[in-house]
Amino acid sequence: MTALSRLVAYVDESSTKRGNGTQEYLVCATIIDVDAAERIREKLSSLRLPGQVKLHWTAESDKRRRRIIAVIAGLEVAQVLIAHRSETDPRTERYRCKCLEQLYFELQQMEILDVILESRRPGQNTKDLEHIVALQNRGQATGIRLSHVRGGEEPLLWIPDAVLGAFNTRFFGQDEFWSAVCDCVTVLRSTPDSL
Repeated sequence: MTALSRLVAYVDESSTKRGNGTQEYLVCATIIDVDAAERIREKLSSLRLPGQVKLHWTAESDKRRRRIIAVIAGLEVAQVLIAHRSETDPRTERYRCKCLEQLYFELQQMEILDVILESRRPGQNTKDLEHIVALQNRGQATGIRLSHVRGGEEPLLWIPDAVLGAFNTRFFGQDEFWSAVCDCVTVLRSTPDSL
């Protein structure tokens, strides 16, 4: 990869309880070459059901999940997954920041600077931007460029959603989905202060 990378990271997040009073906040970045982006969008869009705005793992049946994960596994795109395990706490924004900080570090090492986060509420999007500015003011995540896009407007964001869903289903005894995509995960790391 060169400094003028044509790779873009599409990022989604998940937060779930893990038992024993713990939870795990996760972010997943799917790395897409801009030259392949439109072809991949078309493949993913063809999976939508009539009237469906976007693919969303938690809303899909196991039959649909198998089809979605098979398509994603066939794309051979890289995934970067960062986790932070903590005691159960409904206030997850600080865990998001910890995961994103580690993600930005990993992406920067890969010379990937363009990062597209799934849009949330406007105030939350603003916090994401303030966070990256604060990191860059400390000399971290230099060069990372953030933008937010709604999940229904960008099919490429459906990939990290499904990868996170596959990762999470392992904890409920369903390994088949994760087994299909785990070879595409090039980085699977916990934050430094994760439990």
